Amino acid sequence: MVQLMHDEYLNVSKMMELCGIKHRMSFRENYINPALSDGSIERKYPDQPNHPKQMYRLTEQAKVWKLNNID
Repeated sequence: MVQLMHDEYLNVSKMMELCGIKHRMSFRENYINPALSDGSIERKYPDQPNHPKQMYRLTEQAKVWKLNNID
């Protein structure tokens, strides 16, 4: 997921589309939650995890990792 994301905020639907995944709950459990936990992505509204317009973007840490791991 980190390799497919860019610098801008994306909503969950767009992230799922980029990754080719259709099941939202599975995507949240297997991609979003682990990426939030390890600091790869951050929320646009960090104090409101269930905000109706919640979006995510790469953290600076993930951007550095991405630059160092491009094939």
